[in-house]
Amino acid sequence: MRKKQVGMGMIPAFLVLGAVIIFATIAVKLMPIYVDYWTLTRIINDVVTEDRDEDPTPAGIRRDLSSRFITNRVEAISLRDIKIGNDKKGVVIDARYEKRTPIMFNIDAVVRFDEALFVVPRS
Repeated sequence: MRKKQVGMGMIPAFLVLGAVIIFATIAVKLMPIYVDYWTLTRIINDVVTEDRDEDPTPAGIRRDLSSRFITNRVEAISLRDIKIGNDKKGVVIDARYEKRTPIMFNIDAVVRFDEALFVVPRS
């Protein structure tokens, strides 16, 4: 027999494999939520930085967002859930939301996106 064992035993190997499976499952479940959020913020940033001939209105911003949501297949948040209103600085787009997704068994993950507040400045 060898005096020194080399390698990992069966129980530690299963523990490492279990941890890898759990983290991979969490990553697979959460990635679409973050991709939708990145798409949403890109769309809203495009609308905010878009050149306009006239001052922006909430109805015009909503119309621009609607067409871009359809084109980019944004499904994480509905356009009805986005609050668009006037402010002293311009038109405020409040797209803050939270998304819940089941991970495994009766464990859910709740992801909140609080940074999705944008202002379309007046000219």
